[in-house]
Amino acid sequence: MTDALLLATQLRSLSDDELTALLRTRGITDDSRLNDYFDLAERLLERQRIDRALRTCDRRMLLALSAASEQRISHTLDELTSYIESLGAGTEAAEAARDGIARAGRLALVVIDDHRVHPLDAVSAALDELRNRGLPPTKALADHPPTALGAVGESDRVDAAAGERAFTTTTAAGEIVTELLRAPAKELGRGGLALPDSRRLASATGVDFDAIATVLTALAAAEFVALDGRHWAPTQAGLDWLALPTVDRWLRLATAWVEAIPDDARPLLTTRRDARWAHSVRTFATWLYPVGGDALNARVDSLIAQADVLGVIANDTLSQAGRELLVGTADAAAKFVRATLPQEVSQVYVQDDLSVISPGPLSPSRDARLRLMADIESRSQATTYRFSRSSIDRALSAGDDEAGIVAFLTDLSLTGIPQPLRYLISDVAAHHGLLRVRESSGDRHAVRSSIRSIDDDLLETLTVDQNLASLALHRTAPGLLESRFSRDLVFWALQDARYPVSAEDENGRLIRVTRHHIAHVTAEPEPNVTELVTRLRTSVKGTSAHPDDAWLVRQLELAVRSKATVVVSVAMPGGKTIDLSLEPTGIGGGRLRGRDSTADVERTLPLSSIISVSRADL
Repeated sequence: MTDALLLATQLRSLSDDELTALLRTRGITDDSRLNDYFDLAERLLERQRIDRALRTCDRRMLLALSAASEQRISHTLDELTSYIESLGAGTEAAEAARDGIARAGRLALVVIDDHRVHPLDAVSAALDELRNRGLPPTKALADHPPTALGAVGESDRVDAAAGERAFTTTTAAGEIVTELLRAPAKELGRGGLALPDSRRLASATGVDFDAIATVLTALAAAEFVALDGRHWAPTQAGLDWLALPTVDRWLRLATAWVEAIPDDARPLLTTRRDARWAHSVRTFATWLYPVGGDALNARVDSLIAQADVLGVIANDTLSQAGRELLVGTADAAAKFVRATLPQEVSQVYVQDDLSVISPGPLSPSRDARLRLMADIESRSQATTYRFSRSSIDRALSAGDDEAGIVAFLTDLSLTGIPQPLRYLISDVAAHHGLLRVRESSGDRHAVRSSIRSIDDDLLETLTVDQNLASLALHRTAPGLLESRFSRDLVFWALQDARYPVSAEDENGRLIRVTRHHIAHVTAEPEPNVTELVTRLRTSVKGTSAHPDDAWLVRQLELAVRSKATVVVSVAMPGGKTIDLSLEPTGIGGGRLRGRDSTADVERTLPLSSIISVSRADL
């Protein structure tokens, strides 16, 4: 009870903003059972909630809480720091603990009132239990950070390997965004991508299957992809990112990775160039959050995995680019990475067999347009593309025309446009739009779209194509098929099946159809605790100096229930006030009954005479 009484009094003194911040930090949502500050105090003191809060505390907060717990009774901040210094921790650790106890106070794990620290018994009990599960003793919590271990490595070799990883990952990340633009990937309810989508993305990027999740995490951190419901899709920022040069794309990903690291931890991650970085990070994280548990390990593993694929580290050693990132000099980091990247090219070799060979990474803007009219066959520093009827038709459907395609390829190719390719472009352009899909104007038999063509044989082929069976196409007139599905769905089904299809409006004009699915980054909504704060405020009407009757009665009821000893201030006739140390035993008829522990007698006091109630050990 004494904990609840003390904490309830502290909660009452908080401002609305401070109370709201506490509720959100400790994960307290509105609940009709929370009617006053005592209910809230008891909720905060639940063992499960205390354990959860302690797991988020860093070493200095735990040091301060552990030292305060060993003091047992209330004490000043100076007494707390002196006690920590007496353990051999030193002035620096003691001052850090002073800050830690203040932060613990904001989490309601300790009560700090007028520069005095009041430890909570429930928190002390939780710390004792954690010590049995690996929490170091108070003196050990004051230890200095561990020293980084050395590893063998050459800086030039590390930077070269890191640059190669930076290039590979940035290229793969771009392929993932492009592939998600074509078709979003499903996120499972238990977390992680669905297996078919993981395999599809691995095939599209050419990277290891196991690395897909890490690259996707890096993209999500930079907000280049986001979950839309249960599916991953690119954001508009991600599409804009695709147009950037490779080094700028890498820098955006790497900067987002750094920003996810707590500010106070970054300097400690810039370990010596010869340090075993991953080992150092794990060791330091365990030191800094000694009761972090599995959740901490998962975060650290993700941090290290992203550092590895982004080229922040290589061979478990911090690269020069990684060091510059961590100390906040991003431009210098980009300079180091740029020196290791293959040179981008602006022109390619177009072959007679309709293949295209890019001797180096093609500049992003040209690569994006070339992809509209050619398919990628292999990816590396020298990428191979290939033209086909369907790829040319795809470009025409996207709004390009024959003249535009020829002009672009003329400027792009170092070898001109071979005759076979020129003929293919002309032939596809001549037949483009042989199938035309439009929305149906009426609602006859739930028909939503129609397919028109002057080639009846081609329409007949559509009706027997098993890949299009789900469209339920049926002939209604010569040169006409109908479907109960929308124009866009039918258009993309025919496009994916590589038929020469175009979309048109109700007047027969060709239009461009896009199926780009753009996701929007939405911040996790903070729980609305406004009504709870209002209800807590209205549960008391007086002030801390002049409390109302309901507040006093609630304090005394809590003391009765927990059989705790409290100090009761009683107004006597003539204006005198006396303090009695009582163990309340009951309340009724407007009176308090309790045992006076000093005089060893039973007393009955009118509630109207009681001015205040406080803990007996303060």
